[in-house]
Amino acid sequence: MDMSDATEGASFWQSHIAARQQSGLTQKAYCEQQELRYSTFGYWVRKLRRAAEPATKKKGAGFVPVIPATVQPTGLTLSLPNGLEIRGIEANNLSLVRDLLGMLA
Repeated sequence: MDMSDATEGASFWQSHIAARQQSGLTQKAYCEQQELRYSTFGYWVRKLRRAAEPATKKKGAGFVPVIPATVQPTGLTLSLPNGLEIRGIEANNLSLVRDLLGMLA
């Protein structure tokens, strides 16, 4: 398919898409009435819609860098002689810390 065929194809489908919108019919009903393949009609609807989107919108799709926030530790830190540290000790988790120390002893 050369460029003129592609342009004519786009023109053909653009006119059908506009006619379908004016008809008030569903895409499927319009395709049946006009003897068009529904899947091909849907393909051209998506293709022409994407082509009409602004370039900035197309470039925006992708990955965004995520910078993890620095978390400041809260609560107390217990440093053991073997280098192990238990951080975030607060009143609500003292029993857990006591159990951990019991396991390490």
